[in-house]
Amino acid sequence: MPVRIASVDPGSPAEALGWAKGDQILAVNGEPVEDELDFRFKTAEETLALKLRKGGTVVEETVEREPGAGLGVELEEFRIKTCGDDCIFCFVDQNPVGLRDTLYFRDGDFRMSFLYGNYITVTNLRDRDLARIVEQRLSPLYVSVHCTDDAVRAEMMGHRTVDRQAEKLRFFADNDIEMHAQIVLVPGYNDGGQLVKTILDLYRLHEQLFSVSIVPVGLTDHRKKLSELRPVSADEARQLTRQVARWQGWFRERIGRGFVYLSDEVYLIAGLDFPDEDAYDGYPLMENGVGMSRDFLDELAFQSEDFPEALPEPRRATLVSGELTAPLLRDRVQPVLETVEGLSVDVVTCPNKLFGEVVTVSGLLNFKSFVAELKPRAERGELGDLVVLPPDCVNFEGLFLDNRPGQMTPEDLSAALGGIEVVVFDGDWAGLVDRLADGVAAPA
Repeated sequence: MPVRIASVDPGSPAEALGWAKGDQILAVNGEPVEDELDFRFKTAEETLALKLRKGGTVVEETVEREPGAGLGVELEEFRIKTCGDDCIFCFVDQNPVGLRDTLYFRDGDFRMSFLYGNYITVTNLRDRDLARIVEQRLSPLYVSVHCTDDAVRAEMMGHRTVDRQAEKLRFFADNDIEMHAQIVLVPGYNDGGQLVKTILDLYRLHEQLFSVSIVPVGLTDHRKKLSELRPVSADEARQLTRQVARWQGWFRERIGRGFVYLSDEVYLIAGLDFPDEDAYDGYPLMENGVGMSRDFLDELAFQSEDFPEALPEPRRATLVSGELTAPLLRDRVQPVLETVEGLSVDVVTCPNKLFGEVVTVSGLLNFKSFVAELKPRAERGELGDLVVLPPDCVNFEGLFLDNRPGQMTPEDLSAALGGIEVVVFDGDWAGLVDRLADGVAAPA
């Protein structure tokens, strides 16, 4: 399918050629163009023969340009390919009604994996996709493996035909495509001996498959007519941490890295401390929730060295959290912040009113949950000078998961709480303390 031009930079080669918004790029050097990534790859040469459709007319043009110079054109975003699976644990199927449309979309696009680190399965990858990934060096890729036993994987992922997962992963490894794998651990399916088999099978690819993240299954109260599943228990999480620690010791002796890593959620469920920084091998998987809490605590300790001894006048802050991380904030964060004389900190646990109280992570908290827990405290004057929300409770546009006018942003929450300032934590502890020291906006 040809790609369409979204805009042309003033003074660019594209403008000099008369290209305009809405024109379609059909081919580069005789090869069709599928999307923006494909266009970038195929326009790397200095001499380009281009075929375009301008206002219904097909034209051919030759472009000569300086090495490394761009054409000055922005293309429309490509349509994202949907996932080829119907996993029994898919979180999209567990969403409540009324959220943004994008939250009901199952992303299974290898381009998004390359561009943004999204974990995808390889089920819907055709041979032409495999060849393109290798030709254009779309590496690294982030692959949701879950299990390497065909029968178990078919049951977990709703396969109607063989997905050729092992063959595809081996193809990537043989062609030097770097990979990172993920296992969503579902008790009774891919744990126990199946987990051991999966790790050993993936280890055979370790020269190109650099990591395996194990993440506990996430369940909500909205699982009507879905397979009956249960969460990872505290005992199972503790056993898993011991097992992975042994595996990591074995892998480090042989390949110099841990290879298998647990998401922070596993340690929180187990009620255990996180491994030291060295155990995470440079934090390459932080966006997948692996090592984020260790880095969070280490960064607090580092920044606390620059905290003032005291605030000019007493201040009070409220840290808001889901149930899973609230003990961490109370035990490890609150005492450090309160070493600053005049600063008092409260930690408020918010049950999840949107997904159900079985969901205890902070990243799925939302306006409905925040206002239910915080508004009564605001009316009693208990929130202090500043409310600090968890860093991952809004998307890149600064929006909560709620899809209701007036209930979408931290500013909306501030208004609902009577005007007290509400911020989403940005990782800057010293800046937060300075903000309190300088004074914050008073409630309206």
